[in-house]
Amino acid sequence: MTDLTMRQFIATMSYELSADTPPDARKLLLAELVGRRWKDRVKERRMPRNTVWIKRGAEDHETTSDLHLRCSEELRDAAAAVARSGRVIRVLRAYVQVAGGGSYGLAPEGFFEGSPKPPDEPG
Repeated sequence: MTDLTMRQFIATMSYELSADTPPDARKLLLAELVGRRWKDRVKERRMPRNTVWIKRGAEDHETTSDLHLRCSEELRDAAAAVARSGRVIRVLRAYVQVAGGGSYGLAPEGFFEGSPKPPDEPG
């Protein structure tokens, strides 16, 4: 079955890293995920921190549970690749949602105007 005939799903994944994970390991994990086709942006707008998404195809015999497991495995494998580079990294937990329909995307631009920005995020 080709990608054109596969059922399509959107998966969103948020993850938490241990506090002792240094910034370079965090960046490398995101780079590993992006290299595995995960996206950290929607139409050039950044996703919330430690959140990525992917458009994913499924074979007829696969369920959303299979896709959920595949997403979790990709996060585990990406973290293992970072660890093999000699960096300290530990994924504490992750939330994965696989959806087959409906709408998805970031809240409208400007929706949270007036909300304080995190100190390390550019204005």
